Amino acid sequence: MPSLQNPLPNSKSAKFIAANPLGPMADPFAGMDGEEQEHAKELSESVNKRLTKSMTELQERHANGTNERDDPDRAPTGSAYHAAAQAKKMNQQKQHQEQMRLAETQKMIHMKSQAHNVFGNKNVQEAEDENDASSKASDSDSEYDDLLNETDDALDAIRHKRMEQLRQQQGQAAEHRALGHGELRTIAQDDFLPECTGKSEWVAMHFYHKEFERCKIMDHHLKIIAGQHMNCKFLRMDAEKAPFFVHKLQVKTLPTLIVFREGKAIDKLYGFEGLAKNASEPDQWHTGRLQQWLAGTGAIQYKVPTEELREEMESMGIRPKGTVWSGTSRSGFRSTNYDSDDE
Repeated sequence: MPSLQNPLPNSKSAKFIAANPLGPMADPFAGMDGEEQEHAKELSESVNKRLTKSMTELQERHANGTNERDDPDRAPTGSAYHAAAQAKKMNQQKQHQEQMRLAETQKMIHMKSQAHNVFGNKNVQEAEDENDASSKASDSDSEYDDLLNETDDALDAIRHKRMEQLRQQQGQAAEHRALGHGELRTIAQDDFLPECTGKSEWVAMHFYHKEFERCKIMDHHLKIIAGQHMNCKFLRMDAEKAPFFVHKLQVKTLPTLIVFREGKAIDKLYGFEGLAKNASEPDQWHTGRLQQWLAGTGAIQYKVPTEELREEMESMGIRPKGTVWSGTSRSGFRSTNYDSDDE
């Protein structure tokens, strides 16, 4: 039988196709006998059903964000996106709860430790009155030991966190030492800009005169402070050899201490203004007085110890690294006890 796609030249179908080339698409089964037409229709219906089913499944997968597979790289949408967001939120809540649990564990350890001391002393007193008190104390100690064993994981987490903090502090200290922190250094006028506008956030610059006694006093205290506070760079420059910066920074009194933050001057200390508590002895003041002034600018972190803390430090044999200049000894200064950091 001739095909409708290639009809005979003089047939009616050829004339119809010539008149309407899209005609065969209107009835794709035209020209077939009954059995062949029925078979073609069944095949077409089967294909249409499969296509419809496949399209429905694709639409459902797209709506659920499960197109072929759930892969983070495929940027899921729909319910899958909401599920991922919900999982992230639950994870954050879990981390917060873990932090709260850790804090509660630390608090519990502290409370149990105090309770252990109290009850331990009480049991000792009871042991003097009753013969069976020792067994009670042993049971109590066992309970507290069990409690402490249960918190080993929490203590390990605290220890790990502290070790990480120490590593970071050591790395930062090494970086500061590489920038010249940790000591009082003398620089020339040409080194002023690189030193004060470099990578160091805080810089304290002392303008001095080599023959001025008070400049020596300031140097003495700055050397002590520089070794204790690594976050600030401490420098000194001869005012006679730096006339440009003396004029630019309006240095009119020596010694003058200027604090820079990120290359900008934020505060100045002329002479010993406000450092000595006794006006009759303006040159005698403790290193802590200068530390207080520097802390007020933000260059260092320093807090005057309270009376209670002083007593605790004295009982532990701790003494501050600070002195009071007197000018009476060969070295020019004398040591002082921690009676008052504001001397």
